[in-house]
Amino acid sequence: MIQLKKLGHIQLRVADLGRSKAFYRDVLGFRVAEQDPKHGDLFMTLGEDFHTLDMAQYEGPETVRSPARSLGVAHIAFQVASYEALAEAYHTLLQRGVRIERAMDHVNQRSIYFFDPDGNRLEIYYEMPGALARFPEGRGDQNRELTVSGAGKPLPAWLSERWPGS
Repeated sequence: MIQLKKLGHIQLRVADLGRSKAFYRDVLGFRVAEQDPKHGDLFMTLGEDFHTLDMAQYEGPETVRSPARSLGVAHIAFQVASYEALAEAYHTLLQRGVRIERAMDHVNQRSIYFFDPDGNRLEIYYEMPGALARFPEGRGDQNRELTVSGAGKPLPAWLSERWPGS
C-alpha cells in the first residue's frame, strides 16, 4: 500500500486569478510562494510547505484544450514523506494496473500524475526539505518532464537517483 504523508495541495482553475489571489490572501490568510510569469500559475501557502493551493487562470470555453483545463479542481496532490516513498508509490501504481500519465521534476519536488477510475487527475509528490525557504523568489519556470515506464517494465532511472542533490 502507498504510504501518503498528507494531502499536499489542490490545483484550482479560477475565473479571475487576481480576484482569487486577493480572496485567498486577504480573507483566508494565504501568502504567495511564487507566481509563475510564463504560465500564470500562482502558488500560495498556509505554512512551511511550498504551496497548499496552485491556482491558474481558467481558459474560456472557446480556448479550452481538454477537460483537464476546465474551471474548478484540476488535480488533487498527495505528499509522501521521502523520495523512496515516491518510488514505492510509482511501483505500487504500476502493480495495481494504474497507468502513469506523466512525471515531472518541478525543481523543488518530483511528481507522478495519474487518473482515478472516474478520470480525476491525481498527483503524488515528494517535496525537498525546506523548499519554501530555498526558493524565496520562486523556482522560476524550470519544470522538466521525466521519463515514465509502464507495467512490466523497469522503473525509470530517475527514481533511483539520490535526490534532492546537495
